[in-house]
Amino acid sequence: MELLIKSLRQILPPDRVKTKLIDVVSFASDAGFYHLTPRAVVQPVNVIEVQQLFAVAHKHQCPLVFRAGGTSLSGQCITDGILVDISQHWRNISIAADGKTVTVQPGITGGMVNHYLKKHAAKIGPDPASINAAMMGGILSNNASGMCCGVAHNSYHTLQSICFVLADGSMYNTVRPEDYQRFENEQKAIH
Repeated sequence: MELLIKSLRQILPPDRVKTKLIDVVSFASDAGFYHLTPRAVVQPVNVIEVQQLFAVAHKHQCPLVFRAGGTSLSGQCITDGILVDISQHWRNISIAADGKTVTVQPGITGGMVNHYLKKHAAKIGPDPASINAAMMGGILSNNASGMCCGVAHNSYHTLQSICFVLADGSMYNTVRPEDYQRFENEQKAIH
C-alpha cells in the first residue's frame, strides 16, 4: 500500500491525496447501505491527471472508482481501491444557443445547471429526486431520469455528446467524427 500512495503522490500534490482515516471513512459509502473503505481518495483537476491515475491503478492492480455527489443508492461509487473524487474541481458550465445546449463538467450538480439555465427558461431533461445534490457525472453515467422526465428526457436522450477517458488512458469526444472511427479501429484491434 505504501508504494501505491507514493505513486499517487508523484502525480498529485499531497493535499489532493487523502489517506487519513477520517478522510477515507468519510468517502467510504454513498447514499446506499454498502460500505467499502478506499485505500486513498484522490482529487484530480484535469484529464492528464485522470490518465495518470489510470496508469497508477493499472501498475498497482488496484481498482479505480469515480465519485461525484455520492447520492446513488446502488453502491457504484464506493471501492476498497482508489476513489477518485470529482466533486471539488470539475464544476465548469457553459451555456449556448440561448439555453438550448449546455456543456458541463461532471462535478456540478444538476440543480446548479438548472439554476444557470433558468434565465433562459430552460432546464436539463433528467430530474432525479436528488437533483440538488446529484452531480452531472453520476446523473449521466446512471442515465438518471426522474418522475417528470419520462423516457424521452432521460440523460441518454438529452445528451448531445460526451468527452470520456477509458481505463487505458485514451480520450474520446463524441462531438468529433474522427473519434468514432478511432474508437472503432481500436476496438477491432482488441478483438
